[in-house]
Amino acid sequence: MARAQEIIQDCGEPKADEMRARGIDLHFASARLEDAHTVFAGVKRLSADQILIATGAHPPRLPIPGIEQALTHVEMLRLEQPPARLIVIGGGIIAFEFAYMFARLGTRVTIIEILDHVLSMVDGEIRRAVLEHSARLGISVLTSATIKRVKRDGQSYEVEADRSGQPIKLTTDVVLLAAGQTPATENLGLEKVGVTCDRGIITDGTLRTSVPNIWAAGDVRHGAPQLTMVAQYEGKLVAYNALHSSSKQMDERIVPWLIGTSPPIAGVGFTEDEAKAAGHRIGSHKLEYSKVCPVANVAGESEGLAKIIFDAGTGSILGAHIFGAGAPELVQQVAFAMHAGMTLRQAGSTIFLFPSLTDVLQRLLLPQPGDP
Repeated sequence: MARAQEIIQDCGEPKADEMRARGIDLHFASARLEDAHTVFAGVKRLSADQILIATGAHPPRLPIPGIEQALTHVEMLRLEQPPARLIVIGGGIIAFEFAYMFARLGTRVTIIEILDHVLSMVDGEIRRAVLEHSARLGISVLTSATIKRVKRDGQSYEVEADRSGQPIKLTTDVVLLAAGQTPATENLGLEKVGVTCDRGIITDGTLRTSVPNIWAAGDVRHGAPQLTMVAQYEGKLVAYNALHSSSKQMDERIVPWLIGTSPPIAGVGFTEDEAKAAGHRIGSHKLEYSKVCPVANVAGESEGLAKIIFDAGTGSILGAHIFGAGAPELVQQVAFAMHAGMTLRQAGSTIFLFPSLTDVLQRLLLPQPGDP
């Protein structure tokens, strides 16, 4: 953990002195809008032609007695010893990243999710592979379960829940709240200046709000994928549009994402169910790492499943979901192909490095009987 904190400090860029050296007037203060061109930063009154709101998100404030005793993912990173038992509330990206990390450190982990499934963004077949793998690590996953109370019991905690009408009680040493993130729109003065919100700031495709010279980017934006790289992309897009009077649009059709489990999970584009719901007649290829990737086997990382989804009529690539070694790097290559409008055959016609983890992608793209 000491090493992790050192890395966090070193990676905290851009640093304040670097920003000031570039001519940026930097203030550390609570901010609120006074009007469409005025911001109060603490007691200082600042004016601007264009304003960008990028306040991010925070853990949700759930109406559960005792929930304030749960730790956030940031607080979890300050623990100096892994707990013997951990209950994770939520079944998304942060929940699985921390569940995997602590399970591999020897912690007995239980994930509690209110929905009837976890990892909503992951293709169903890949999700099943992840759940089978996590079970082998000792991670228990309870779906369709509602947390009723968190209660301190000496040095431990008692978590009361209702699962499909049946009450359950679990004892743990630490509770992690990982039930998503809520856009940080409080106390910004949005209502005063007329910025429209609905579980986040509403923008058009250029990321402009209901007030023409006020923009929003990142997790604070309504409906935005809450991903670091999306926020970075949106920040650059707003800067371009605001400073160049441009109307370049945000394109969320091809957004790669990753989940930092071990092995990792990554994806881009549609899941199979989403592709069907969008009206596509779909085809798909899938394969197990252990059968196709010598590099993964040699490295002792042979567990995993990869899947690519395409339009059965045109061969257009609609999505890819991978659970296994190198998943983020492989998915990024699929994202490049999708962005370029390549078909399955076109993407597979290049020469792939061997031996390397790209052997997974090469074999995933191999044409099969009946492919367009």
